[in-house]
Amino acid sequence: MAEIGILNVGAGDTKLVFDKNNPAECIRAARIVKDMLRRGYALLVDVGKGKTRRVLEFDETKFEYIIADFDPVTAEEADRKEKEDGIESSAAARTATPAAPEKRQEGKRSVRRAVAATATSGVAVARTAGG
Repeated sequence: MAEIGILNVGAGDTKLVFDKNNPAECIRAARIVKDMLRRGYALLVDVGKGKTRRVLEFDETKFEYIIADFDPVTAEEADRKEKEDGIESSAAARTATPAAPEKRQEGKRSVRRAVAATATSGVAVARTAGG
């Protein structure tokens, strides 16, 4: 059973459960996840091998988190293309000419993929959470 722990300093911690055997609970949890993302919560899910990724969107129809996952092949191609185009990847090079539009596209380094909400656990933190 997959669950999302919602960390909330004021009201204590809460858990949402995505149980395949209980469709009503899955629908309820999906609506809450969509609302949390809309409100700016940081939602991190386990993608295996001890790694977590931030959720960008949630597909209510399939109960899937949409994450930006690092793709080494895509990143290597983007680095090669930047080198061919003569674009430096350092922060100093990007800030040296702020008026010029950047050719570099940050999104090329990651690939969106779906992760089943019924098969992974995660944690959500409100954007206003603090100590």
